[in-house]
Amino acid sequence: MVIRWESLYRLTRSEFSENPDIFAEPALMYGLSDLRSSTQKRIFPSSASGALARHDGRQTSQHFVGPKETPIRKSTACDIFCEGSPIFTFTSILSLHTFKGIGIYLDTKGPDGLPWVMFHVDIRPNGFNDNSPLIWIVEKINGKDFYRYPQADHKYWDLFNDARFTSNKKFGS
Repeated sequence: MVIRWESLYRLTRSEFSENPDIFAEPALMYGLSDLRSSTQKRIFPSSASGALARHDGRQTSQHFVGPKETPIRKSTACDIFCEGSPIFTFTSILSLHTFKGIGIYLDTKGPDGLPWVMFHVDIRPNGFNDNSPLIWIVEKINGKDFYRYPQADHKYWDLFNDARFTSNKKFGS
């Protein structure tokens, strides 16, 4: 299956840190297109190297594709920043039922270099269970990332009260 760019809603190859035609599962691109269409907000794929495809590191990562010259698989994940309220973006991601892995990173810098919430979205085959995606929230404490899984430990749902999660970002403002 190839990516039919003309059928995607305001999504282009040049937005990605790695070439999606070579390194991304087409279903991932269609999911990102659907997210843009449903939110009617600007979505910025992270410009960081490896935000779409990683050539080394953990082979269990949804980003992992293998060697650049001879990839062994296509990426099923992308890291993105979304204009508007992160809680609105999160509920939009959930409502699509496309993404089976949703990571929320509270301490990242967005496309304007200022603090933004970043989302990891992936189309892994299985989520937390048959009915819901695997969700994690990353807190940075003393420079170290701590992955919190609210479905496994309900006290971490309180992280949704974090002011960063309810802020409203508009690029260029």
